[in-house]
Amino acid sequence: MEKIFLNDLKIGDEIIKFDRGWMETDFLSHKVRVDNTSVIDRLRRNGIEYVYIKPRNEEIRKLDDLLEGKSSEIINELKEQAPAFQLNLKDLSHASEVYSESVFIVGSILDGIRNGGAINTEAVKHVSQSITEMTLKKRGVLTSITKLKQYDNYTFHHSINVSIFAASLATHLGMSKKEIEIAANSGLIHDIGKMLVPESILNKPGKLSEEEYKVMKTHVIRGYEYAKKCGTPAEELKMIIEHHERHDGSGYPYGLKDEQISIFGKIGAVVDIYDAMTSDRVYHKGIAATSALKLMFQWTDKHINKSIFEFFIKNVGIYPVGSLVIMATHEIGIVGKMNPANPMSPVVVVFLSKNGSRMPIKVVDLSKSGIDAQKIIGLINPENVSVPPEVYKYIDNMNTLA
Repeated sequence: MEKIFLNDLKIGDEIIKFDRGWMETDFLSHKVRVDNTSVIDRLRRNGIEYVYIKPRNEEIRKLDDLLEGKSSEIINELKEQAPAFQLNLKDLSHASEVYSESVFIVGSILDGIRNGGAINTEAVKHVSQSITEMTLKKRGVLTSITKLKQYDNYTFHHSINVSIFAASLATHLGMSKKEIEIAANSGLIHDIGKMLVPESILNKPGKLSEEEYKVMKTHVIRGYEYAKKCGTPAEELKMIIEHHERHDGSGYPYGLKDEQISIFGKIGAVVDIYDAMTSDRVYHKGIAATSALKLMFQWTDKHINKSIFEFFIKNVGIYPVGSLVIMATHEIGIVGKMNPANPMSPVVVVFLSKNGSRMPIKVVDLSKSGIDAQKIIGLINPENVSVPPEVYKYIDNMNTLA
């Protein structure tokens, strides 16, 4: 559902909820169709400031349906789009090398800052250009690597992941190469202020006290001022200072509202929240991607911009039946069946081991797997893999018996 203020209501909108209880209005039902302006006038007389309506936007409606398990329409669309996101195994191997190199470089950059050094702008540029080039040429390959989540240092990996997700999202939004590079650069250094926060607070295993949390929140201002002093361009400072601002003005450090937040700040907020929620950290275990997306969907137009989130949700991986996929274990399988209540966690029929040899058919229901168990990290180009006929027969039987 979509929150709308009365001044923004249109003829034809279908209201499904008011901003107050049933007993506080003279309406017999809070499910009302706006057939004419008199309905809006009556709402105003009842002191109602905003209502919730069925989504007008077709894309939002589809995403709403998707997260409620009504996935057939968007899954059919994604079947047509799938070739743009397919990976060649050699691309995945190259991406792993780029990722590992980037983690090493970013680790050196952040350690240098912690020890009082300046930002190594050339190193940042090298990493962000690699991310940008690979994102533009091999769409989706680096975002697949982020799903492995085999982290030994959260801060370093989080910086890389935010950069990758930001560049990928900027690409989906149709931004220019220069803007994609700004997004990648910004993502790499968005949390540098944490290097200036005491390690006892940054790596505390338990919940932060109120005073400790106040100190932690200063990482935004500290990072912004430090980066500005080091000569970071103004457009790259925006994600640093704005990635904790929120759509409704409830964020920090300045309490900016949506219209005051730059596009890079909005992108930063979405990708920072998603990676933080799905990653294992010193004080909590990451949650499944599906659960994170459902929670974030509830926060749209409260904490995060809905339009930005629309593009992001399609970017993190929904897999139609028949898709050839690579798992986190590097085994290869085919999506054999959708889970109606959980379309982002299908049933996969695995038939190739990580070294590419045939193995006995193994069925993995991702809706029943834990966060550290089997999961899909990307679509594989079917031209690179020969699928035995018995695998397709197995899938046909599985769906016939259902």
